[in-house]
Amino acid sequence: MKAGPMRYRLELLRPEKRVDEYGSESVTYIHAGTIHAERVKAAGVRSEEVGEHFPAYSVSWNVRDAHPVAENWRVRQVSPPGQPYTYTVTSVI
Repeated sequence: MKAGPMRYRLELLRPEKRVDEYGSESVTYIHAGTIHAERVKAAGVRSEEVGEHFPAYSVSWNVRDAHPVAENWRVRQVSPPGQPYTYTVTSVI
């Protein structure tokens, strides 16, 4: 069975919470690997409230289930070059 055209490379970024000596938490993202993915859908919406523009982009990806991905991780699109978009994972189906 053909898996589909995995044309894009994604860099997985896993969140890690750190607590400093004063007790404040900060989140850093650790590189968790680079995978191949198929882009299924890309959509963009822009809304305007009180004269300010708020863009919202969403992308659906197909990846193999061998790669551990969870909600609240970040995904950086590595290829094609020149488009280093970073997305937050909101749901894993």
